[in-house]
Amino acid sequence: MCRNLISCLLLMCCFNQAGCSQDIEEPKEQLPDNLVFIDEFETFNDKVWTKERHEPGWVNNELQEYRPENVSVGTDQGKSVLIITAERKGNNIYSGRVNSQGKMNFRTGRIEASIKLPKTANGLWPAFWMMGDNGKNWPTCGEIDILEMGEKQGILNGTSESLVNVAIHYGEDYTSHRQEYFAKLLDHSLLDGEYHIYALEKTANRLTITIDGIEIRSFDISPVSGRQEYFKDEYYALINLAVGGNFPGIQDIDEITALPDDGKAYMYVDWIKVFDL
Repeated sequence: MCRNLISCLLLMCCFNQAGCSQDIEEPKEQLPDNLVFIDEFETFNDKVWTKERHEPGWVNNELQEYRPENVSVGTDQGKSVLIITAERKGNNIYSGRVNSQGKMNFRTGRIEASIKLPKTANGLWPAFWMMGDNGKNWPTCGEIDILEMGEKQGILNGTSESLVNVAIHYGEDYTSHRQEYFAKLLDHSLLDGEYHIYALEKTANRLTITIDGIEIRSFDISPVSGRQEYFKDEYYALINLAVGGNFPGIQDIDEITALPDDGKAYMYVDWIKVFDL
């Protein structure tokens, strides 16, 4: 019997801690057996990612200059995250883009990214996508667009927050480029200040894109489709936050209302995972 309340509490404390001299370890999260890659962005891993540098107008008539200094690792909602910052300074716009070419790729599997997007209207163009890691020129290398937002139709219709775009690109050369493009209007915003999971499942015969587990589009890449040769190789990942250009249909810097002078916008990536199928 405990002689007083304090003695009882001390005794209970020792039992609850499995011995007062032992520290209790938090149970570790059990990772799936088929997980082959994970980056939770505790640091920027240059063995996996490359920060790109490109001048304005490099592709798609985009207005930003891509600089390594616009890619960083920081904290958001108490989590360590990859941060891509778009910013305007006078008549200059700067942003960031990273890729895993030659470092992290896969032939078949499932890639997922937990991403929080900025408000895009008008003029921001965030993207999570993949290209063939095969040394071929575009579009022969193949391209898979898992996520694109900020398209001009959404601006015109006032649906920028819920209109998401996916696509595949391929062809023998630039003049024979083929694009299969799909826009889906969701019943909720993807620019709600929350993280959403964007995923691609790539098999030998099919590409399936999902958002938060909901299928957005599936593309046939089987031999009978005539597309398989463009999507049979390893693919690497890209993440970027473009500003202006053909996709949002804005080439005038003063029409970029999502990024006023001295303003900044942020794209956050909590983690990226790749699974075997």
